[in-house]
Amino acid sequence: MGSLANFINGLLKPAGIELVRLSRRQVMPAELPDPTLYTGPEDYHRLFRPWRGAEFDRWFTPAVTDNTMLSRQKLYFLLRMVQQTLGVPGDIFEAGAGSGGSGRLMLELLRSHHSGKALWLLDTFEGYQKVDPAKDGAHMQVNDCKCRSFEDVTRLLANDTNAVHLVKGLIPGTLAQVTAPAISFAHIDVNLHEPTKAALEFALERLSRGGVIVFDDYNWPATYGARQAIEDVCARHRLPVISLPESTQAFVVKP
Repeated sequence: MGSLANFINGLLKPAGIELVRLSRRQVMPAELPDPTLYTGPEDYHRLFRPWRGAEFDRWFTPAVTDNTMLSRQKLYFLLRMVQQTLGVPGDIFEAGAGSGGSGRLMLELLRSHHSGKALWLLDTFEGYQKVDPAKDGAHMQVNDCKCRSFEDVTRLLANDTNAVHLVKGLIPGTLAQVTAPAISFAHIDVNLHEPTKAALEFALERLSRGGVIVFDDYNWPATYGARQAIEDVCARHRLPVISLPESTQAFVVKP
């Protein structure tokens, strides 16, 4: 690493943080069958980006943005899709709650529309506890992707209007704790093959007509195992997966 990186590391070291160089293998697994589809000459820098507008500052507050790894662009799409499904019967389901920022965004939207939908938010709250190298890639490691604690997220989502069910543990084992009879919207952001597949199958079984499932990990090469799980499940259900340009996200709509 260069001198600038060494200097920054010197400043970050007391906080226990270190910059490391990301190798191509870490972001482009050797087993990726279609690497040419992850590159292209497209130039998106002149496109309209509404999520940058001040009108969305009311939604993208520090309580949201400081507690998520999702960009403002991804939060915008999440917000719009939840808005689209407010009139669809069912609760909101999220596999991969992370530090709770996306949950806080969805909660604030529900509160602003006086919607009584409950939120079911699942995570280990301790990072990856189980990785399958054959399906997730050798670059994925146990204990990666750590977020805030269960107690921190509980405090972040405390409110007096909507039921928020935080479910701690490994998917698929924790899915039995989700007792929502119907789901209107789901957000799946767990990076790994097995929990992505299990969470998607669970959500599709309960998804109401007109309901939407948003995936965070579809287009990023490092999470190809998640993409594979999504495609396998959706193919069986004959649901087309719609990929979003200039984003790792994709979504499906139940007709």
